[in-house]
Amino acid sequence: MAKSEKAEKAPQAQNAGAASNPQPQLKKLCDNIYVFYSPTNAGVAAFKAPDGVAELYFVDACETVEDAKKLMDACGREFGDFRLKAVIFTHAHADHIGGAAWLKQKTSCQIWASQAEKSCAETPQIQAQAFYGGDPIPEIDIPYFHAPQVFVDRVIAAGQKISVGGGPGDGGLEFEFVALPGHSLEMLGILTAAGGKKVFFSGDGIFGRHMLNRFWTPFIIDIKAFKESILRVEKIKADYYVPSHGESYERIEELCELNLISTLSNEKFIEGLLNEPRTLEDLLKLFCDKSGIKLKPSQFMLIGGTLRSYLTYLYKEGRAKWYFEENKMYWKAL
Repeated sequence: MAKSEKAEKAPQAQNAGAASNPQPQLKKLCDNIYVFYSPTNAGVAAFKAPDGVAELYFVDACETVEDAKKLMDACGREFGDFRLKAVIFTHAHADHIGGAAWLKQKTSCQIWASQAEKSCAETPQIQAQAFYGGDPIPEIDIPYFHAPQVFVDRVIAAGQKISVGGGPGDGGLEFEFVALPGHSLEMLGILTAAGGKKVFFSGDGIFGRHMLNRFWTPFIIDIKAFKESILRVEKIKADYYVPSHGESYERIEELCELNLISTLSNEKFIEGLLNEPRTLEDLLKLFCDKSGIKLKPSQFMLIGGTLRSYLTYLYKEGRAKWYFEENKMYWKAL
């Protein structure tokens, strides 16, 4: 879930992957690890089973069933016969798991997710209701915010490692899970090892250059945690880094810096708007007016939620206060 709206143009970052707005395609990054470029990227990790059939593990399940079908078709062309063993969720926002129920029904694969994201996948109406703050209007209760229900077979957690097929030293794979909260409750980055190479699927722990050029204010539920996750990604050692939206990278330092610049600039921008008392509605209008954003229902919900997250962060940091006057809640910088 990355989309809000473009607030200002981001500077350039190092790109070492696909085109900035890729069409659905399967690209090999290194032996046994691939990325399927689509509106929401999916990772593919594979190894040959003793019977000679490729066994596959997906990282996320694409935004739609249509894209999940294209992913399966691409894998058929690449591997011939294959078995999909599991889909591993970075997090359970609908644009990442829209194809999961269909994949599970078609292949009987397992679904792996963290505990908090399991709750969202199994009770998908939570997402639109939480973003909206109540029963959502029909214009928001749409597939982008409300994925088909899918049940999780295995709960995974940050710090855990899982080896399959004998592990990377014996022709198999290893998955290591890294805590990346901030954009979602219990999002996990997935460091995937095969042979002598590693690929880090970062979910929405950081956003790609093209995504930030389009949407300088991405959706965030916890500003402090998101900043910490960016710094955690920067320390990950891998041969390739794959955000969920946009291109892949061979270097990550510049992209982490760009994500921090985005977060800090939005933080300072919002703090500056609090030079006088303002209600949330006043702040939302000012933020969008000054950023050149024309609100639609989805942007109203996503930017409004992100704005609340920044206000909470500023309040917890002792940089803003809130109070009620004539039954209106006001915010003011300290």
